[in-house]
Amino acid sequence: MTSSSRRGKVRRGRPPAPEAERKDRLIQTRVEEDLDEALRAAAKQQRVTVSQLIRNVLHDTFRLVEDIVVNTTNLTESVKRDARRIAASAQGYASEEEAAAAKAARAAAIAAVVPPPPAPVEEPLENVLAWQEVVMGRERPCARCGTLLAKGQKGFLGVLDDPSAPRPFICATCAQELGQIP
Repeated sequence: MTSSSRRGKVRRGRPPAPEAERKDRLIQTRVEEDLDEALRAAAKQQRVTVSQLIRNVLHDTFRLVEDIVVNTTNLTESVKRDARRIAASAQGYASEEEAAAAKAARAAAIAAVVPPPPAPVEEPLENVLAWQEVVMGRERPCARCGTLLAKGQKGFLGVLDDPSAPRPFICATCAQELGQIP
């Protein structure tokens, strides 16, 4: 009885190759019989081992996928550039740069027309007993900083002792500064 069989480990096949002669990694998998036959036939036709065939297929597949990704990225950039050129031409501009300049001019004109944010509303925040987080049902300025709270935006409603007093709303930034939210 050999020493390896006494320890419960019996080696089958050839002895392991020295570390310096081993391949990088060993990958094993089970395949269906028809795939095994197809791999063996293809390996025989190419005069390589099944392992070498699989290695080549994996290598070629990864290279192909990488090439597709690179080519797709290049194609996407080309299509975007062409779409911008067509859009500029359709709008009557000679170039993308002219269209971008017109867009910037429109944005500046709109910014000049939009009123500045309203000034803070003078509502006594020191009378607030608690703050309740709410979803705004209509626009209202923050009672602390004046930022406009839009419909659907998160805001905080001040709960007061006096139910007839105007109820203040504050924005999330001010609520955080007041220590109401983490």
